[in-house]
Amino acid sequence: MKFTHRSLPLKEIVFDDHTFCLSYPCRAMNLISSIDLVGIINPPVVREVAEGYQIVCGRGRLEAARKLGHAETICKVLPPWVDDLSCLAIAFEENITTRGFNLVEKALVVEKFLNYLPDEEVIKNVLPRLGLKPHYHHLETLQKINFLEDEAKKLLATEELNPQVAVKLLDWDEKSRQSFLKLVSELRLSFSRQREILELLEDWHRKEGLSPAEILEGEEIRECLIDEKLNPPQKAERLQQILRERLYPTLEEAKKRLETINKKLAREGARLRPSPSFEKNFWRLEVIFQNVQELQEKWPQLLAQLSHLED
Repeated sequence: MKFTHRSLPLKEIVFDDHTFCLSYPCRAMNLISSIDLVGIINPPVVREVAEGYQIVCGRGRLEAARKLGHAETICKVLPPWVDDLSCLAIAFEENITTRGFNLVEKALVVEKFLNYLPDEEVIKNVLPRLGLKPHYHHLETLQKINFLEDEAKKLLATEELNPQVAVKLLDWDEKSRQSFLKLVSELRLSFSRQREILELLEDWHRKEGLSPAEILEGEEIRECLIDEKLNPPQKAERLQQILRERLYPTLEEAKKRLETINKKLAREGARLRPSPSFEKNFWRLEVIFQNVQELQEKWPQLLAQLSHLED
């Protein structure tokens, strides 16, 4: 496609138009120092329209130039007859070949292309370019991401929020989503811990009818989250413990009893293991010994500790 290089006044750029914007968050602040030092090396692409010049790609460069007080800049200008899909394709190709896309941007790409192409074509031709298999599931997930608020999108863009968790949060009320996102940010939760805490909160919601936000506002949890003696990982561990103890009091009591017994068994070189999740009433005892005599000497003490299982 043929471009015309022109020096354009920035006041003629239609900055309010985001038709072809594929960047999230705005990259202008990251470009200011570079543009201030050497100027814009790769000219932005714009399309001539009735209102002035519509940004096709290079919004961050143009925003940075405007913040620096530049009056004009060199741009590649497309004629007005170039259609929207072609402009979007230009924006897509420039970005994917120079820097790639974060997850939020991938969702934005899909949303933009769906304005011009059927689902099947986006799945077949666009998803693989984004590093995703051509399955409807991926299209659906990216579409859902577009409905998230900025707080969630920012965490997704920086890979701090588990994408699977993010999609599930859409089923929650806004206050509960905000409460969970605050946890993710302040406690720096790993992806696996995010999933575990989300599942515990959903189980508690089903059991007691409280919203996740109401659960997190409980006195014991609030005290845990503001405890200055605990660092973020310790707060996250304590939060999970509180949720589990409230949901599964019998199970948590059994775990504590087993922990106490194992501390004493360790002195004899032994360890007691339960069935998975304590689902069945059988145990496995592991004992380290050199010969039968040593085992016979240990056995009375082992039996004494094992008797506490009946308490």
